Amino acid sequence: MTSGVVVVTMMTPFDVVSTRLYNQGTDSAGRGLLYRGVADCFVRTFAAEGLWGFYKGCGASFFRLGPHTVLSLVIWDELQAACRSLGWTAKAKLT
Repeated sequence: MTSGVVVVTMMTPFDVVSTRLYNQGTDSAGRGLLYRGVADCFVRTFAAEGLWGFYKGCGASFFRLGPHTVLSLVIWDELQAACRSLGWTAKAKLT
């Protein structure tokens, strides 16, 4: 579950900013009424709410991403073990 906590800690600020950008109204030209872009949303959120403003909904994110991350890593490990047991090896190696 540690991997889930790390993912949520790193991704929740981006989720909060993207949600705020998507939910803001737009003018007749299609420009946002509250934020000019991603960087502006980060700056305004930090100025108005501080660091914790980026972690709204963190619990819900953990319950969604925590199990997903753990299962993804377990499945990846099992697939690698199955491939090794079948004698499959990677032909291309990264340098």
